[in-house]
Amino acid sequence: MKPMKLAEVRKHTGRRLTVEETAQYVSPGQSATATRNQACALSLHSWSNSPTDWLRLEACLVLLAEKRCQKMRAIAARIR
Repeated sequence: MKPMKLAEVRKHTGRRLTVEETAQYVSPGQSATATRNQACALSLHSWSNSPTDWLRLEACLVLLAEKRCQKMRAIAARIR
C-alpha cells in the first residue's frame, strides 16, 4: 500500500507544514521506514482520521519528501 499524495492531504488540512513544524507531529529521530509505515497506516482508513491525524500524515509525507530531495541532491553532487 502506498501512502496518500501530499497534495491530497493538504486539501484536508488546509496548511503547508514546513520541515521544522513537522517535529511537533513526528519524532525527530524516527527512521524513514517507521515514518513511511506511519504514513501508510494513516492513509489506510483516512475516513476515521481526526484533524491531528491529518496533520501527522502531512508531517510524515513532508519528511519523506525532504529525505528524498536530500538523497537526489547527494546523487547529483556525486555525478558532477
